[in-house]
Amino acid sequence: MTSTLHWLRNSSLVPWLEQHGHLLSDTDALLMSGVALNELPPESPVELPVYARKQEANALDTALPDYVMLKSDEQWVELVLSFQQQITW
Repeated sequence: MTSTLHWLRNSSLVPWLEQHGHLLSDTDALLMSGVALNELPPESPVELPVYARKQEANALDTALPDYVMLKSDEQWVELVLSFQQQITW
């Protein structure tokens, strides 16, 4: 099974899931940035891992929900490379 990192930048997570959730598999993960990072629900609406870049998260005015795993720039590159496919939304 192919693993895909879905990088949400310009879409909020919950509306994106309503429209595209059927594309997710058990081996996928979500990377949040931009608009998506600023509009996360307090509880995770998915069972998949949810990631964000630590540098971007630190620039926010508010704290991120506990389910978001922060990655340094080096870890972020490793994360992207660990998936067979990446799709930016």
